[in-house]
Amino acid sequence: MHISIIIVNYNVKYFLEQCLCSVKKAIDKLEAEVIVIDNNSTDDSIAYLQPKFPFVQFIYNEENVGFAKANNQALQYCNGDYILYLNPDTIIPEDCLLKCIDFFEKTPDCGALGIKMIDGSGTFLPESKRGFPSPVASFFKLTGLADLFPRSRLLNQYSLGYLNPFVNHQVDVLAGAFIMAKSTIIKEINGFDEAFFMYGEDIDLSYRIQQLGYNNYYFADSTILHFKGESTKKGSLNYVKMFYSAMSIFVRKHYSGTKASVFSMFIQLAIFFRASISLAKMIVFRIGLPLLDAVIIYGCLWKVKNEWIKWVRDGEPFSQDNFRLMFFSFAIIFLITGALSGMYDNPDKPSKTFVSSLSGILVMVTVYGLLPSDMWFSRAVMIVGGLVAGIAITVFRWLLIQFEWIEKSDEEYKFQQTAVVGSLEEYQQVVHIYKKAGLEERLLGRIKVNGQEEKSIGDVKQLKELLNRLNIKEVIFCEGYLTNYLNIQLVQTLPKNVSYRFIGQHTKSIVGSDSKATVGETLAAEGFYRISEPYQKRMKRVADVLFACYLLVTLPVQLVIVSSRIGLIRNIFKVLLNQATWVGYTKEEIALPKLKKNLLTCCGLPLNAAHPLNKEALHHLNIQYAKNYDFWFDVGLLLKNYKQLGG
Repeated sequence: MHISIIIVNYNVKYFLEQCLCSVKKAIDKLEAEVIVIDNNSTDDSIAYLQPKFPFVQFIYNEENVGFAKANNQALQYCNGDYILYLNPDTIIPEDCLLKCIDFFEKTPDCGALGIKMIDGSGTFLPESKRGFPSPVASFFKLTGLADLFPRSRLLNQYSLGYLNPFVNHQVDVLAGAFIMAKSTIIKEINGFDEAFFMYGEDIDLSYRIQQLGYNNYYFADSTILHFKGESTKKGSLNYVKMFYSAMSIFVRKHYSGTKASVFSMFIQLAIFFRASISLAKMIVFRIGLPLLDAVIIYGCLWKVKNEWIKWVRDGEPFSQDNFRLMFFSFAIIFLITGALSGMYDNPDKPSKTFVSSLSGILVMVTVYGLLPSDMWFSRAVMIVGGLVAGIAITVFRWLLIQFEWIEKSDEEYKFQQTAVVGSLEEYQQVVHIYKKAGLEERLLGRIKVNGQEEKSIGDVKQLKELLNRLNIKEVIFCEGYLTNYLNIQLVQTLPKNVSYRFIGQHTKSIVGSDSKATVGETLAAEGFYRISEPYQKRMKRVADVLFACYLLVTLPVQLVIVSSRIGLIRNIFKVLLNQATWVGYTKEEIALPKLKKNLLTCCGLPLNAAHPLNKEALHHLNIQYAKNYDFWFDVGLLLKNYKQLGG
């Protein structure tokens, strides 16, 4: 057998669906086996995927045993000459595996091979090729200096940014998203070291392969899509801590004495640096942009006042002495007016911030004119100070965006026009999924790939021009008439300000990833449910906890109103301990997003209470609740059904 492919899955069934679809095409001319280890996913991955891919051997773990252990678990089932460790959030081209095997056969010293990877926007992923995490390299990586100087031989030793990504190279470290190695070597070193739960296991594996006398190679003659690269995670302090933990294991295992001490010192410095940045970000968002803006406005007014006295009044001060109170009041007026004008609706748009601040200046100056004359000092100071404050706030927003402390909102994404690159049949497949998601109105039309003119807005050869002229902001590439190879080549040539999505032949999901704030975007024919969105899930939990706290604080009153007193107390603590939610489905729904056990149903009755509607009607009621969920609906339902809360 040529190759054994091992994929570890955890709650990414739609990404895995697309991955397996691409793998099926890539092994068409090979003797191959595919093994999927599921690490106790809660999204029904196995039930969804097993009927679709009968050639895959699925193994289900009853707990999440980690990446390294799960991969090792599959080794006992492998019979191939080569083993490929592949992430589920990847799409590989049809000729990828054949090219990799050919490279192995022509390169006797090759023990393992990594590959050129791009993300969902077509951008090269620097983790495709890496050096060993020496103390200096790790420090520059964790502090962010490597990102600021990506091509520096000194500062970007970790990602080897100075090496041409389009040329094959010997490298030290391969990325765990795609590691292909000779089966004899993997079995000789017993696979991954299970001391690594997440991060670092690929570094350790690469190191041990080299210790056997083989070389690791970065292979640039084929390119894969890797949707959720390191770029989606490296900004968080939690990532830094996990990376540090992994590096500590690596150091204890492979280094000793002074070198280990120096390594730990550099990593600790990097942790301190990143923790300081994270603390600053927390201050920005916990204290809030409005408070920081108020400080900027107050400071600008005060600075302009002092400069005005110095340059316009030749040092003669104003007669009023209540500047502190007035400037503070004007800062509040400025903020309230700006907020009402939308200054905080889209903090990722500095231009809107500046325009909104102009309304704040107008109201501020108007209020100034209404003050008693004995409080006037200079209308010009107010106007100039307001303009300077507006510019300062706008620049402050721009800096926060540049440092990625403010993420791009998805407001435009919700209304953007979508074009589908594919055949008429493939286009209709996408239409079906978009109808399920309630997004059909976004579909602009089909870009033809096979000469079919019907329902076509242009040809794939005109794709760049169509993106510009029709203001298309989302493109869905269908695999079928166009191969994965061609789709991957195409996306690398297109603008990066467009969202790109991918759908495999005969699959029922669309995947992509174009935001560093998220781990990926999916749409599926199973349906789109607002209740599964991170924001709605978070707000549902917040509403649950706040309402439980309210009931707890007013418990003496509630015990008089609610019919079942003991039941109420029990339910309050169930909700607070996250064992239950106040409102949920009328009955258990396997096909809908999972919720905690609920105490009230979305129709206002206690769970398991008799209802005049039949099962089919209740099922549709549950679908509507999941599709159109808003946490205010829960609040309204709770207020209307107070007496039932002890049930």
